[in-house]
Amino acid sequence: MLIKDFIKEQKGIYILEKVLNKDKTWIYLNDNLEVPKEAIQILEKVKLGYPIEYIFEEVWFYGDRFYIKEGVLIPRDDTEAVVEKAVHLINSKFSILHSQLRVVDCCTGSGVIAIEIAKHTNAKVIATDISDTAIEVCRKNIMLTEVGNKVKVIKADLLSIKSNQNQEKTGQNIENIELINKVEKFGFKIENNYIKADILVSNPPYVENSWQKPNEYEPDLAFYGGDDGLDIVKKLIIQAISLKYKAAVIEIGYNQKEKLSAFLKDKVKSFEFFKDLAGNVRGVEIIF
Repeated sequence: MLIKDFIKEQKGIYILEKVLNKDKTWIYLNDNLEVPKEAIQILEKVKLGYPIEYIFEEVWFYGDRFYIKEGVLIPRDDTEAVVEKAVHLINSKFSILHSQLRVVDCCTGSGVIAIEIAKHTNAKVIATDISDTAIEVCRKNIMLTEVGNKVKVIKADLLSIKSNQNQEKTGQNIENIELINKVEKFGFKIENNYIKADILVSNPPYVENSWQKPNEYEPDLAFYGGDDGLDIVKKLIIQAISLKYKAAVIEIGYNQKEKLSAFLKDKVKSFEFFKDLAGNVRGVEIIF
């Protein structure tokens, strides 16, 4: 196959840029050359549904390049609306509360939300996830973006750092004590094994169990949130209320506004849904 035919395929240009290590101009000027076998094999794999982001281990989000690999949710452009809302909340409504606000990004995955918040605000961010693979990927992205002084990633079940291992008589095992010390040294507080902070941000699993994933390769753990998709969203909100968080920005599904409104009524001071660039409901901003 010639390059001029290959670039007609979706993702064709991108695949050639990566395989040939050449820019678009070179590719167009040399479109009579044969396409390398490797590029054809990659295209075939992509056509079968394998995410191209996993093949090249990179994804672009909010204008920045991040590392990604199989086992971790691939960030979508729609989630940039969550970052926009969180950054605006921190830089406007809560900018006078502290010289440096404390933010927790639950279900962080690759860490892109936590990192972008750290880059565009003065906040310190703790990113949490229950997946070891996500922790690994997030940690690498923190190093790549050089925000380690403002973002720390820890393994946690939402806001809970309590270990799944059997607890010692003291109520804490050595792993938990080390984790508590790490969190508190970073300027956050722990209350009954839960992380306290000012603002909660999250793109949690919120897809209904009956829905089909966009591909079979991304982890179920990052998608499904119960029969109506709101199990984890509600759990996060209840935890944030109990821990006296000031606000939250949480991504939700386009069809979950009505059910979440009924749940939030009489529980919080105020809440407002916001949309993504496609005009779909993408999340909720909550003032506790």
